[in-house]
Amino acid sequence: MFDNSPDGFAERQMIIQKRTVLNVSMHTEFFELYKALPDKEYIGRQKKVREVKNNTVPLCGQSRHTVLLSQVDRRGYNVTLLKWIFSALQEIHTHLRYQILDSLGLKIIHVTNAFDGTRLHHHVQFNLAFGSSLCVNLPLTSDTTGCIIKIKYETTPHSPALYWLTPAQTAYGRHPFLLSKNKLIYARTWFPCQDTPAVKFTYSAKISVEKRYTVLMSALSQRKKRGVERDAYIFRQEKPVPSYAVVIAVGSLWIKKLNERTSIFAESYIFHSTYNNNFPDTVIEEMLRYAELYLCGPYHWGRYDICLLPPSIADFEIECPCVTFISPFLIRGDRSYVCNLLARNISQSWAGNLVTCENYQHLWLNKSFSLFISRKIKRHVLYHERIDVYLQKEGLQNMNTTKYVPYERGYFLLCHLENILGGPTLFEPFLQSYFSAFACRSINTAVFKTYLYQQFPDRVAVTSFLYLLDGVDWDSWFSNISSIPIMPELSGTSAWEDSCFKLVKSWMNWDSNDEIPETADENNLCDVQKIMLLKYLYSFHKSLTIIKLNSLNNRLFIQNGEIKFLWILLCIKVRWTDKLQLALDFATENCSPNYACPIFQHLYEWEEKHPIMIEEYNRKQEKMSFFSSKISTREKIDLWTKRISVKSGGGRSEEFKIVPRYNYEIGSFLDEDGRRVPLSN
Repeated sequence: MFDNSPDGFAERQMIIQKRTVLNVSMHTEFFELYKALPDKEYIGRQKKVREVKNNTVPLCGQSRHTVLLSQVDRRGYNVTLLKWIFSALQEIHTHLRYQILDSLGLKIIHVTNAFDGTRLHHHVQFNLAFGSSLCVNLPLTSDTTGCIIKIKYETTPHSPALYWLTPAQTAYGRHPFLLSKNKLIYARTWFPCQDTPAVKFTYSAKISVEKRYTVLMSALSQRKKRGVERDAYIFRQEKPVPSYAVVIAVGSLWIKKLNERTSIFAESYIFHSTYNNNFPDTVIEEMLRYAELYLCGPYHWGRYDICLLPPSIADFEIECPCVTFISPFLIRGDRSYVCNLLARNISQSWAGNLVTCENYQHLWLNKSFSLFISRKIKRHVLYHERIDVYLQKEGLQNMNTTKYVPYERGYFLLCHLENILGGPTLFEPFLQSYFSAFACRSINTAVFKTYLYQQFPDRVAVTSFLYLLDGVDWDSWFSNISSIPIMPELSGTSAWEDSCFKLVKSWMNWDSNDEIPETADENNLCDVQKIMLLKYLYSFHKSLTIIKLNSLNNRLFIQNGEIKFLWILLCIKVRWTDKLQLALDFATENCSPNYACPIFQHLYEWEEKHPIMIEEYNRKQEKMSFFSSKISTREKIDLWTKRISVKSGGGRSEEFKIVPRYNYEIGSFLDEDGRRVPLSN
């Protein structure tokens, strides 16, 4: 199922020490965590589960609560063992005789009855590429409402959901880092579960780590048990969540408190080297409050913490409650950049986490609703009524159709519904009632349509509402992907676009022998406008010169990492030799595919710099091996790890990994024939 020899795994230091748990003398530890939960008033309705590429089947029990207990250790640099030994306790809401869970690459040690420790018969069936079914015979009990089973198991070193970073692959370079990234169906690779969004469950966890480390999970931290050499972090998630929303991170993290419900977690190096003393921390609470008061209703998750990822991890696009994982560039941004990055994550607290699609055929209920809400938040915070015209372009960065169709097409549908149902004054209160009615539940499109009709009935004063709803061609919106049935009124360009495009034209038409063009706009650009400006310049790079770029650089005051990245690409395009080392340093420091791949591809096109580029790549290969090994292992895209032979200065042949060419004009990777490469983050 997995590649047994991915690059970079051999020297990773983070290991998981085997631990005996849940024996008869240790039952109390689990049951304290379990009994601390409130009554299960949020448990969703029991339903038949039918999920594409999923082994969860009808007639089996539905999980209500999961407890995870494990110990994370780091041993010497020569350790090659990389696995996690867990014990998981599952409460099952059923009167049936068996339970079926999804697993992928898990070694099941034993399954027992949580009450008396007796072994339960289990077997694994359907060994398919996307996983297996773990079938457990449930114990006989007089209680017909539920039972509790314990599963002791260990993970594989090659789990696509567990990101094990060596110290060299982190920002600080001294301590390893662990992160789980479940995507849509990878939760089953690190704990057995019903890996479908149709099943939502509460969970709690106790994770023991060395004192230098901090643990984060997509749950509220209850307390921290301090020991002599180790600390134990205890978490509890009282609201039911789907399996993909169970996330863990372990690392040497510092904490900076912003307000009562938000703190930033990051490596000390990120705080010391890049933290902006003028960081607009109030904008985060402003976005949350606006979403609560005007769009979505109460925020149910208690905390909204932020974890800044090590630079070797690509953008983290997983919906999970209580904490959001995001680029370290966040803390170098101004108000516009922070809003642009976080508005989408905040909106997912309601669309995706609170109300979840029943299966991925209805993914638009997660993605399009969150996009619709996030753009409303951006318009409010940034005070630009037409900014949505520009922000639509972010959808072009998505690299596969499972993102594009739910994101943009569903967004246009919601805009159309808002227009025909009376505008924001009527549709935004509907959003609040929608999230309240289906909180902690998984629904499908039919349920949404039924509720929509109920909220806009024939008895409403404007009697044409129901007629207008009946006039919506639902089949065309969901089935005909070749065109948008009705384009909402989003015509025109934003003031931001107009000002940025005027700046581009003035700089493109400037003769370097004349005086430098002076405009009032360029001194007042926010970070998002600077990004827009540089993307425009990239499209017209043939008219750029080193003199023009240098003059523009003196006016942009480049501090934000995203802006610096685009600036570096332009420097490479004009063959600015003095900026070569800057480009190499940026690519190795921020070595996720989002930044390193485009930079190295651009440098590869600069033939006379091949020896320098190859030398730098080989020197920093340990730091950069993380993302290439994860992608080649999980995605199996040969083009990504394609090797070519390049003659170095000394005449010997060296291998150098190249990546598909990245086209920023269409926001996608292209192969040698110019076709899009369907990579995922």
